Amino acid sequence: MTKNQVWCVLIMLAVGVGLGRLIAQQQYSGGQAVTVTSGSVTANAGTGPSTAWKVDLSSTGANSTAIKVDPSAVTSPVSLASLPALAAGTNKIGTAYPYTSCGTTAVTMALQALPTTATSVTGSTSCLVNLYLHNTSNSVAYTVTVTDGQGSPVAFLNAVTLNPLETREYNFPNGGPKMTTGLKWNASNVAIVGSVEMMQ
Repeated sequence: MTKNQVWCVLIMLAVGVGLGRLIAQQQYSGGQAVTVTSGSVTANAGTGPSTAWKVDLSSTGANSTAIKVDPSAVTSPVSLASLPALAAGTNKIGTAYPYTSCGTTAVTMALQALPTTATSVTGSTSCLVNLYLHNTSNSVAYTVTVTDGQGSPVAFLNAVTLNPLETREYNFPNGGPKMTTGLKWNASNVAIVGSVEMMQ
């Protein structure tokens, strides 16, 4: 092989390598469409395009409005339309209940004058969350008693004195004493008012 032939071969090899790299890196930009009838496609935008990729599913039947994430294309599309309806005013979203062993049903007794004999607020075992008591008299002290609902009641407050205009509040954010068979309360005079909230 002559010297000129050697140079010819080297030049042809160099041109072939350059063309191969150019073809391998060829990219379509704007107006080009790719249709895939089966299989999968991996798209890598790299650092060139400044706009997001567009996925057109307008001709894919059940997926015309949502991207399929399961084989059925019906039960689990990425679409808010597939979520169950929320009835206005009745659903609780993100509600955190006190951590108690009594359950998540709230039982509330609104502010009222306490009876002068032991009276049941609820007959079901409940966990105390809040108890508010106030003596509305500005001159006389009265007593308050709060017990559970057992046949032989266990007292939470046993004839505790509230001075004139005194207020007492017992808060148990994570659930307080479990009142077996409910809660009963009474005061020595109706000047004592109170409210209670429990979970059961």
